Formats: sequence, structure tokens, C-alpha cells
Amino acid sequence: MEAIREATIQVLLADGLTRLTTTRVAERAGVSVGTLYQYFPNKQALLFSVLLSHFEEMASAMEAVGVTTSDRTLSELADCIADAYVSVKMSKPEATTALYRVAGAIDQVRLSGEAFGRLEAATVALLDRASDATFADVRRVAFTLLAALAGLTRGSFGPLAPSREVLSDLPSEARLLARAYLHSASNEGRSGA
Repeated sequence: MEAIREATIQVLLADGLTRLTTTRVAERAGVSVGTLYQYFPNKQALLFSVLLSHFEEMASAMEAVGVTTSDRTLSELADCIADAYVSVKMSKPEATTALYRVAGAIDQVRLSGEAFGRLEAATVALLDRASDATFADVRRVAFTLLAALAGLTRGSFGPLAPSREVLSDLPSEARLLARAYLHSASNEGRSGA
């Protein structure tokens, strides 16, 4: 299945979404179309699986930060969250670009369940470890932070980006965004506003 998912990304990068077919993916993966259909009954199921795998990778990255992170300052946690989120996107920039194209072509609502729940839960757990801040509604804060990071990365990998330089600035911009939002959203930040 992983070889088929990887072949899907390769076909997307080489031929684009409109020319992606199950036949091309099977050829690229070195399997028969019948074998591909055993795992993925149609093109939509294949695209859904590729995106779901990406979301699960992001959730795993955030969960891994939680395993290695003890109580830290809010600024340190903001950096950890931003770094984990962006690292998955930056590890394969061409694949990320292709996945953003796919995301617009399928019904993502089904994706937001378990995978996003894991990502959000891991972020909440990290925010709860802040040694110098608390939040009135930590789940809302986690959701907003993840949505903001999603918007920043989508813009950085999409047609809005004026140059490839935007990608090189993405890690530092994600940290800045995370720090500013989390400090502002914390109980201490709100009381000082």
C-alpha cells in the first residue's frame, strides 16, 4: 500500500491531478491495476488514502514532541509545535505541494475526524505543559493555532507564494505565528490586553 501511495505522489508531481489515473499509478508502483483495486476501489479512495496518511504523519510528529517534551515555557512549546507541524510539510516539499492540490479535489470532511483529533489532542497535551501560561479553553486555542499553521503552510506551498524563498522562511514564520498567537491567547496575555 505504501508503494502505491508513493507512486500516487510521483504521478501527481509528474502529470498533475487531472492526468492521474489508477492505471498510471499501478504502472508507477509496479503492480497490476487489479492489485491496486484490491486496496483502493477508485481514484477518490486512493487520493483519500494519500491525504489520510499525510495527516497521520503530522499527528505522529506532534505526538512525538509530547513524548520528548517536559514542562517548558510557552515560547518553547510554541516553537516545538510550529517545528513539528512544519517539519512534516518541509520533509518532502514537492509532495506537500501535490497534496495541497489533492486536498481541494476531494471531500476532506471525512479526514478531519480521527487524524485531526489526534493532532489536536497532542497539541492540547503540549499546551497543558506550559510552565508559565494557562488557557481558558485550551481546545479552542489548539484548534485556532493548527488552523493558522495550516493556512500559513498552504499559502507557502501554493500559488500565493511569490517565490521559493517563502519556503525557506516558513519555519521561522511558523514559530513567530505560534508564539504571538499563544501568548495573546493565554490567560496572562488576555488579562494584559
